[in-house]
Amino acid sequence: MSLIRVLTAIAVLLPTFASTAEAQIDARMLRNPAVSDTRIAFVYGGDIWIVPKEGGVAMRLSSPEGEESMPRFSPDGLWLAFSANYHGNTDVYVIPVTGGLPERLTHHPMDDRVLGWYPDGSAILMASPRHSGRQRFNQLYRLARSGGMPEAIPLEYGEFASLSPDGKQLAFTIKLRAFRTWKRYRGGMAADLSIYDFASGEVKAIAPDVANVKCRCGMDGRFTSCRIAVRNAASTSGPTTSTPRR
Repeated sequence: MSLIRVLTAIAVLLPTFASTAEAQIDARMLRNPAVSDTRIAFVYGGDIWIVPKEGGVAMRLSSPEGEESMPRFSPDGLWLAFSANYHGNTDVYVIPVTGGLPERLTHHPMDDRVLGWYPDGSAILMASPRHSGRQRFNQLYRLARSGGMPEAIPLEYGEFASLSPDGKQLAFTIKLRAFRTWKRYRGGMAADLSIYDFASGEVKAIAPDVANVKCRCGMDGRFTSCRIAVRNAASTSGPTTSTPRR
C-alpha cells in the first residue's frame, strides 16, 4: 500500500475516532459504591454522587470543602451515612438522599469510618481507633442515628464489618489492607473473615485465608466478601473460636 493511501485512510478514520472518544464518559476512579432498592451512591473526586439504579444522570449529593467517603444507604433508602473530613478530622455524617445539609454525628478527634446501618435503621455501624490504644488499629462501634456517644462492640479489634439481617451476628475482619498498594500480598497482614454472635459472644473464623478480604452483607442477607488477592488453595485451616473483649 502506498504512503498516499495510508495517509488518506488515516485522514478518513481520525474524525470517527475523535467522535467516539468525545462520546465516552469520563468515569475514572469511582469508589465506595453503595446500592439501595432504587439508587446507587458512589464517591468521585472526593464527593458523593447518586444515580438511579436503572441508570441516568448522576447528581452530586455533597459539595462542601473536604473529602467524603464510604456512603451507606439506610435500610429504608432515604438517608446516606458517610465519613467526611470537613474540619480537619474524619467524622460520621448523614444526609437525605434527595440532598440537603449534612448532619454531623461524631465529634471525636480520631477518624471514624462508616461501615453500614443496623437493620432497623436506629444506628450506624462504624470503626474508629478512639479507644484501641494503638492508632493504627480500629475497633467497632454502634452509633445511634441521633448521635451521642458510640457504644463499643465487645471485640478487641475490627476494621470492616457487616451485620446480618436480624442484627444477631456480625461478619468482620481485624486487619486492614483495603487502602494500601500491595498487590498479590500474602503475608501476615492478610485479613481473615470471622463471625461474631452477639448472644453467645462466640467468634468463629469462617475464612482463614491469605487473600485480602472486606466483608459486606448483600441485599438478600447473605454475607459476601471482596477478595483482591487469589485464595491460597493449599490453606486448610479450619474454623477457630476465641473470646471477645468485654
